[in-house]
Amino acid sequence: MRDALVLLLSLGAAAWDWRVRRIPNWLCLGGLLAGFLVNDTRSALAGAGLALAIHLPLFALRATGGGDLKLMAALGALLGWETWLRVFLLNAVLGGVVALALVLWRGAGRETARRLGHVLRTLARGQAPYLAQPELDVTTGLGRTLPRGVVVALAVLVWKFSGWR
Repeated sequence: MRDALVLLLSLGAAAWDWRVRRIPNWLCLGGLLAGFLVNDTRSALAGAGLALAIHLPLFALRATGGGDLKLMAALGALLGWETWLRVFLLNAVLGGVVALALVLWRGAGRETARRLGHVLRTLARGQAPYLAQPELDVTTGLGRTLPRGVVVALAVLVWKFSGWR
């Protein structure tokens, strides 16, 4: 039951994110509530809490959107913290691979290296990178973004069908 809900949530989020570049609140809230229904409260809280602890700083820096944050919290509630961490690590690796492929395909290596340097320098100074370069703010629509819901769904599929459980 839990795995079916995880697949439904992640594939639904991927479809919405691919089509309209948004993940609906009702889908994330439904996933969060389902997590508390199929798991004990402690497990659901630990999973959602870990997801929020990792994604809230990224959201505050405007490096990830609110839908991504809520989707990961819902998946955390459904999966519990240990399994969510596996899916998160798969998501991070797959997201990096997809992003690198897009950078190479678009011929944007220099631009990406310049932006990465800016991000590292401003973070080292305790500043938000998007303040000087608005295209780094995922909410502006100025930069190139990755539909994270699609990558999350891919990570869930790898987790589910690879045996890395």
